[in-house]
Amino acid sequence: MKSYKNYGKKGKKRLAKQQRAAHAQQSAEDGSELVDFEYPATPDNGPLIRLGEGIVVDWSEAAYELLYEGTSPTDMQGMKKWSSKPPVLDDPQLELKRKQRQLRRKNGISLDDCLAEFEKEEILSEQDTWYCPRCKEHRRASKKFDLWKTPDILVVHLKRFSSSGWRRDKLDILVDFPVEDLDLTQRVLDKEDGKQEIFDLIAVDNHWGGLGGGHYTAFAKNFVDSEWYEYNGKFR
Repeated sequence: MKSYKNYGKKGKKRLAKQQRAAHAQQSAEDGSELVDFEYPATPDNGPLIRLGEGIVVDWSEAAYELLYEGTSPTDMQGMKKWSSKPPVLDDPQLELKRKQRQLRRKNGISLDDCLAEFEKEEILSEQDTWYCPRCKEHRRASKKFDLWKTPDILVVHLKRFSSSGWRRDKLDILVDFPVEDLDLTQRVLDKEDGKQEIFDLIAVDNHWGGLGGGHYTAFAKNFVDSEWYEYNGKFR
């Protein structure tokens, strides 16, 4: 049997497949009873497929024909089982997230929503397991970002592109942010004595175009006359 890593879904499935094959071969040779092998549980005892994940089956023509090209139930070749649409299982949590996405596209989001998303705790996937030096195993861990300190001039970089497989889509959702009195007092962990964690907007940098190229413009507030000016220089 080939040696595989014993952590992660892929490694466990490969090991289980080899064990099933070895058990079946041994049973055929000595006539012993074949016992179905159960896959090991996930590290955190959670579901095998989680929200945003899936299983992709890539069939070869020969394998598909062998299993699903039968003409009758008694045929050695199997028959298709999905002649009609499968039943749909309602998921209230998924439906709520869909409605929230629709509202964000229609009404936009606030800068406070972006900061809350930035500070949200994230559970790493099976592909990003963390090696625990205490138990000597790879485990699913969590990570979290926080605002430790703030500078005198705060720069907020909004994510412009989303990753969807091999695609990179431009995000065009409106982000509403206050022009004055952005209060980060409750978000900063290491507060300095006498410093107010309140910021006023003095400039906005815009990107026009896609991932392969584009054009930058800016709006900035003049501290002399307190007027806003647009900067849209084009170089040739």
